[in-house]
Amino acid sequence: MFSRKSHKMLDENKSLVTHEGFERIYRKYIKKLCRIAFNQVKDETVVQNIVHNVFCSLWESRHNLHLEGPVEHYLVRAVKLAAFDYIRTKLNREKNLESALSGYNGSKHCTEEQVRFNELSEKINTLVDRLPRQCRQVYRLSREKGMSNREIASILSLAEKTVEAHLSKALKFLRVNLADYRH
Repeated sequence: MFSRKSHKMLDENKSLVTHEGFERIYRKYIKKLCRIAFNQVKDETVVQNIVHNVFCSLWESRHNLHLEGPVEHYLVRAVKLAAFDYIRTKLNREKNLESALSGYNGSKHCTEEQVRFNELSEKINTLVDRLPRQCRQVYRLSREKGMSNREIASILSLAEKTVEAHLSKALKFLRVNLADYRH
């Protein structure tokens, strides 16, 4: 009445109840289930968690579980559903985060920061204008044009050490005069 395959399926399903039988099923299907999950989520850590959770669930419900088919079919279906659920949750989380960020009204903060930035920039420009001519030129070429000390020395026909000295003098002057702007 029962085929050989049916007996094997019943034996495998019954073996879920014992620790040894469960271990045998675990070893038999673990690699296949990991491959299935990895094909969907592409993250090894997530794969391990998904497969681990499926096996834990199987072990915890082993006494109440009535499988209609082979345990392999149940495990494959459970892993696919868990992977799908993970992907759906991840996408929803990303969509909610994106929505929250796009709905974030940071304009007040941005405006305040822009005002502070403009004030600071204006103060720096005023202070730089108070520097001696050559010191001012060195500072602007370095900080505003992004030139190296060697390039500045070449353009202004100065020694690199002189350029370094002018930059140090300018930065010290700015640091002292911008002490009120530090947080």
